Amino acid sequence: MRLLESLSVLRHRPFRLFVTARLISMSGSAMAPVALAFAVLGFDSDPASLAIVLASNTVPQLVLLMVGGVVADRFSRRHLIVIGNLVLALTQSCVALLVFAGAATTARVAVFAAIAGGASALMQPAMNSVLPQIVDGAQLQEANALLRLPTNVIRIVVPALGGALVAFVGPEWTLGWDAVTFAIAAILCSRLPVSGMVKSGASVLRDFRDGWSEFASRLWLWSYVLSGTVVVALWLGGYQLLGPVVVHDLNLGPAVWGTIQGCFAVGLLLGGLISLKWKPSRIMVVCVCANLPLALPLLALAAGAPLVWLSASAVLAGIGLDIAIVCWNSSIQEQLPAALLGRVSSFSSIGELMAVPLGYLVVGATATTVGPSSVLVVSAIVMTMATLVLLATPSVWAVRRLPSELPSLSAARV
Repeated sequence: MRLLESLSVLRHRPFRLFVTARLISMSGSAMAPVALAFAVLGFDSDPASLAIVLASNTVPQLVLLMVGGVVADRFSRRHLIVIGNLVLALTQSCVALLVFAGAATTARVAVFAAIAGGASALMQPAMNSVLPQIVDGAQLQEANALLRLPTNVIRIVVPALGGALVAFVGPEWTLGWDAVTFAIAAILCSRLPVSGMVKSGASVLRDFRDGWSEFASRLWLWSYVLSGTVVVALWLGGYQLLGPVVVHDLNLGPAVWGTIQGCFAVGLLLGGLISLKWKPSRIMVVCVCANLPLALPLLALAAGAPLVWLSASAVLAGIGLDIAIVCWNSSIQEQLPAALLGRVSSFSSIGELMAVPLGYLVVGATATTVGPSSVLVVSAIVMTMATLVLLATPSVWAVRRLPSELPSLSAARV
């Protein structure tokens, strides 16, 4: 496929608006994890405290994602995206003010993290399912790849910049910028020409049952989500939670962790470029295999490897993760009806996130007791096993990409 053909999806103005909103939002969100981690470590260096904050963000997502999926399939996805971004802008502003005033505590930050998690839960299914409404079905993979490419470019530079800002001016200014970007994204998304879904007249409970039936009937779908329950929990617990802790314990500082995050973003960018050109037939097999490099940064952190090896492992993990995400999004958008995408997306997200709060708390408590290195090694081994077992599932091998000249099921069933 020629490059100009891959970029033709940018001719659609709604898609350009959506990409721009994501790009601006990510300019703040890419800094936020570094700022939040070192803000919490600034008033409490116990890994369990950071685990509580991260878990507080995830629990409301688990509770409200099902609601978000049903709502995304019944009402305007544009309105849900706008409202979600505005709430996130408000919560990040409050956290920034708490840190600035020296009034931040684990409990207070956790409360706003929980509110942000709830807003994300109500917004994310709409974000995940709006793409078939603004681009042609035959261009879904290109759209998914291009949607991630600019945000991955941001992730290359911004985490290192965010680490430097945290080191020199403090985390509160970084969190404040994140709030501003959410507000700008809300304004841009308010201009998307996306209407509400056509209502069937069925009850909310019936809508929920229909979505669950669609999800449960596909072995390749729920088996991948079940594997993701293990992989995502251990990846976030090992990389997002213990990564800053290991760097902090080694006296390397937030700038070094920001550099590692930037290298991870380089990998995401490379993975997006690969996905833009490469359209494998057995898309789910590639999706599964692309998750294997996620164990590498955990092993490098456990070994206390030099920065060059930490950075290299982060690049490889980023390449694999972005390929997996693009293949996964393209698979469900091609194989599932658009009217059910919000609900199926919410079931997928719930499955992958349901073990995350427990993972944060267990990983944080265990690392406090036995040390981060042992936890990181065990996490890497279990992640790898949970991924490889999917290759024994025949339905994963059976999922094939639709021919480019045919519309996706999503487009056909809108």
